[in-house]
This record gives sequence, C-alpha cells and structure tokens, in this order.
Amino acid sequence: MNKLSVFICLLVSFVVNAQYTGPGFYRVHNVLTDRYICIKGTHYERTPRPDAFWPCIKMLPDSTGAHISDAGSLIYIPRLNQTSLYAQGVSTYSLTGLLMEVSLSSAMHEDMVTYLAFTQYQNFPCNFRDFGVGLAAGADDITETRWWIEPVNEESLDWSYFGVTADEDANGMYWTSLCCDFPFLIPDGGGVQGAYRVDEIVMGDDGQYCAVAVKAYGQGEVVPAATPVLLKCEAAEASANKLIPTGDIANNTELPIADGLLRGNYFSNFYNHCSYSDYSVMAEYIPDQVTPASATSLALGIDANGRMGFFPKAEGTYMDANTAWLGIEDLGLEGVTAVYLVEAVAEPQIQPGDANGDGEIDVKDVSVLIDYLLGAAMGDTVNVYADSAINLTGADVNEDGEVTIKDVSLLIDRILNGTAL
Repeated sequence: MNKLSVFICLLVSFVVNAQYTGPGFYRVHNVLTDRYICIKGTHYERTPRPDAFWPCIKMLPDSTGAHISDAGSLIYIPRLNQTSLYAQGVSTYSLTGLLMEVSLSSAMHEDMVTYLAFTQYQNFPCNFRDFGVGLAAGADDITETRWWIEPVNEESLDWSYFGVTADEDANGMYWTSLCCDFPFLIPDGGGVQGAYRVDEIVMGDDGQYCAVAVKAYGQGEVVPAATPVLLKCEAAEASANKLIPTGDIANNTELPIADGLLRGNYFSNFYNHCSYSDYSVMAEYIPDQVTPASATSLALGIDANGRMGFFPKAEGTYMDANTAWLGIEDLGLEGVTAVYLVEAVAEPQIQPGDANGDGEIDVKDVSVLIDYLLGAAMGDTVNVYADSAINLTGADVNEDGEVTIKDVSLLIDRILNGTAL
C-alpha cells in the first residue's frame, strides 16, 4: 500500500471516529475556536435561563493540550435526544433542570461532521456556543455553535486519549495521583505501571513518617470510578501515560471521596468569569464541592531533596481537582508536615520447582530437595550439603501441599526433558 493510500485510510478512520457512535466518553470540541468543554465547578446562579451553569464551564484551548490530562473534559454522553452531558459527578441536567438535544449540523467542517447542541427556552431553540470565557446560548446557527464530538476510548488512543502527567523523584521514579468519576483501564504495555492505595503509615529507619503505597491495580486492570489512587508511571508526559475511560460513571455528590488513607475530589478553585449576566467579570471561582486545605490533608509533592511525599498546602488554599491526597485526621499525627512515600516490596513469586528460591530451576534445586528429604527421614530438616536453605513453596513441584519423592522425580524430569508440570 503506498503512502497516499495509507494517508487516505487514516483520514477516513479519523472522520468516522470523530463523531458520536453511542453511549460512551467523548470530548466536545468547538469547530470555530478550537477549544474543549471542561466542567470545572458546580456552583451557579439560580436562573431559568439556559446559560445558568456556564460559569462552571471552562473552555480549554487545544493548543495548550491542557484538556488531555483534565478529567473534567471527559464527557459521558448516553444518547443524543433528550440528553444530558455527564462529568465530574454532575450533569448539565442536574445543574440547570434543562435537557439538551444534540443533532447533526448541516455543515461539514474540515471534511468532518459537526453537531449542534440546543435546548428550548420560552419555546425557542437556543444553540450553545463557545463564548470565549465559557458557554452561552443563542438563537443563531453560526459556526461557533457547531461542535465536533470526539470519542475517547481504546480505539482512539493514537489521536484522542486521556493521559496523566507525573513528577520525577530523586530515585528516577514518576508518581502522580488521580480521582475521577469514571472507571479507567490501565493499558497493557503503557506508561502507567499501576495504581496504588495507602492503608498505613509507618516510621522509617530515618525517623520520618512514611506512607506505604501498595499496588491495587496493575496493567490490564480497571480502577473503579470514584477511587482516589496514586499512579506509578514510566515518564512525565501525558502522552506516555495513557489511561482508557470505560464503564459507567459514579456521579458521586458527597466529596471528598475516601479509600483507605487516600482522599479525593473532582473540583478545586479556578479563574473564570463568575456571572452569567456579565461575562466581563473575571474572578476566582470557588465551586460548592471544593475541599479546603488543612493541616491533616497532605498533598503529593517533592521536597527540596527530591524526595516524594505528602506535604501540607498553604493555608487558605484548596486541594487540587481530580487528585488524591493523604488524610491523617484520624491518626493523631498532629503537627506532622511530611509523610514520605515508600512502595511496598512485593513478595517474590516462587515457581514450582525453584526449591532454593533463587529464581532459576536447575540441578541445585534437585540437590536442595533431596537433602531436605534425607534430613527429614533422619529427623533433621537442616540442609547440610545444599547450597542454600529450602523454599517449601518451590519444593512442592506438583503443588499438592506436600514435599515428597514425587516432587524430586517431577523436577528431574522437567530439567532433563522440559516436561510441563
């Protein structure tokens, strides 16, 4: 296939995928302004106007790439007729009481289908448009009221994806945290190595408090919705740390969310226009469901020595949106200003036949196994001649719960003939 044919195939694939194909996760991308809808808050001015909640929307420009790692840009659309846009534990209907209609526009843009989103207000259809600082509604069908609906799923990973950025510590490890209202799959072979929880804090050898991170979900597994976790990554860039939103959203309304010692939230303060009646008013916007920073809510970060841990945020600030932090309010650790992150050491996986536990299956294992059985027959289980002590899990070659001469026979057979056990 020549290069032109490949390009045409890719273009056709893009055009087909850049549209609504059924219930799932999407990004809503304005045709004219090249910005994405991102739900950033839940507080709004109570009014019957269809733009009542738009101060809670922030339009993220495609040029900055900020939407890629912002969970608020992942919009769940269950259908097009009489629908609502779901994200961050809320929906456009829960915010306004107004249902939305989404329909194909008669206009194509850059050879791709576009959509109109509108609601009825005083018996007139009002089309939603990008108003620069947020969204507004008007009667006109113009270019800025047209939208691309871009899927975010396993098939779109090459061009439309959700990824996380991570910070590197002094040991060359990359960590970040996440809390969102949708389940996500950790792809096999991707940059995210696993999702971790924290259930205990211990005292380290250096006299510092340490939060023990235990892997709860690995590659190929799904992290449930509304679960605050730490993510261990292989790189800093979002493009290297892709996650796949999947399943049903949680739509939690009680925040923060707790899981073990980790806490999480969807919203934080942000700078945006703060009044539907005057779009020129710009100010700090503080949603209803923010979590104020406190001495017992420690945020993930790095100290001056490059050591990863949890540290207090400045007084009067708020916990960051879509992050997980350490909650120590019930542990009696008053005045603690640093809890360092340590990863739990996984127990080594011993294969059947690895009788000495060195990670290899060879003649040394036969020696250890025979020596053990001879010692046991004489009432002495101490290995005298073997190179190392026996590992009873590995010595149970046929995994029947006992270490007997049968295991010796099977082990020798495996070494000599490669017979499967």
